[in-house]
Amino acid sequence: MARQRKTDSAELMKAAEILLLEKGYKGFHFKALSEGLDVARSTIYEYYSNKDELITDYMIHLMEAIMEKISQLQQDTDTINKLKKLLALFLEYSYLHSVMSIRPLIEQSSSEMVESNLLKLDLYHKEMFELIIIIIEEARLAGFLRKDLPSTVAAGIFFHAITIPNVEGFPADKWSSILFDIILNGLKS
Repeated sequence: MARQRKTDSAELMKAAEILLLEKGYKGFHFKALSEGLDVARSTIYEYYSNKDELITDYMIHLMEAIMEKISQLQQDTDTINKLKKLLALFLEYSYLHSVMSIRPLIEQSSSEMVESNLLKLDLYHKEMFELIIIIIEEARLAGFLRKDLPSTVAAGIFFHAITIPNVEGFPADKWSSILFDIILNGLKS
C-alpha cells in the first residue's frame, strides 16, 4: 500500500507525463499513477476528480512550457538562429505529438474543468501555430526560405521534422543541425 504522503503539482505533472508516454490514454489510471508517485490514490483525488481533468491539466502545462520557449525565441534578432532554435525546441519536446494524439479520446463533458481545459488547449495550439508562422515569415522576408512556399507548409515541415527517427543515435544538437540543414538546403548534392 502506498504511503500517506503529499505530492506537489510539479511532481504530479512529471509522473502524469511518464505514465501517459509509457501507457497511453487507456493505460492511464490513478492506481498506476499513485503507485508511481508512492502516494495514496486519495491524494490524487484531492487535486483531480477524474483522469481527464489531470490529463488535460498536464496538456495545458506542457503547452504553456512550449509557448513560453517559443515566445522567448522572438527576442532573438538572428533569423537563422531563431529557426535553428525553433527546430531544436520541437526536438526537445518531440513527445508533444504523442501527447496531443490523446486529445480526441478525452471525454469533453466529463467535467467543467475538462471542457475549459480543452478550449484553452485549442487556443494554445492555434497561438503556437501563429507564433511559428511569424518566425517562418521573418525567415522568408530575410531571404532564407522560398517565397513561393506557403508559410503553413514550411511550418508543417519544421514541426513534423521531429517525427523523423534518429536511427543513427546522433546527439541532440548534431541531429538538430542535420535536420535543419536538410530543411534549409534540401537533399540535393
